[in-house]
Amino acid sequence: MRKIYALLTLVGIILPFSQFLLWLTEYGFNVSLFIDQIIENPLATFAWLDVIVTVIVIVVMVMNEGKNDKIKRLWIPIIASFVGGAFVGLPLFLYMKQCHLEKNGLVRN
Repeated sequence: MRKIYALLTLVGIILPFSQFLLWLTEYGFNVSLFIDQIIENPLATFAWLDVIVTVIVIVVMVMNEGKNDKIKRLWIPIIASFVGGAFVGLPLFLYMKQCHLEKNGLVRN
C-alpha cells in the first residue's frame, strides 16, 4: 500500500498543479482574478467549497488518527492539505500512516 499511496500523492501533485501552472502562465499572479474565477459561477464555487470542507475533514482525521497511532510530523500532511489540497494531503497522510504501521509491526489488513 505504501507504493500506491506514494503514487497517489505524486498524481495529486502533478495533475492539479499542471493546470494551475497553465493558469499562472496565462494570467500571472493575479489574486483578484483568481478569486473572481472561484466565485464566477455556482459550479466553480461548489468545487472550491468541496475542497475546503474536505481539507477541514482531513485535518481533523490526521490529528485524531495521528494522535491515536502516535504518528510523528503530523504537520506535514496538514500543511500539504492547505497548500496542495485534499488530493495531496490525504494520500500523503495515508502513506505516512502506512509507513508508521509497518515500522512498528502494526500493519492492518
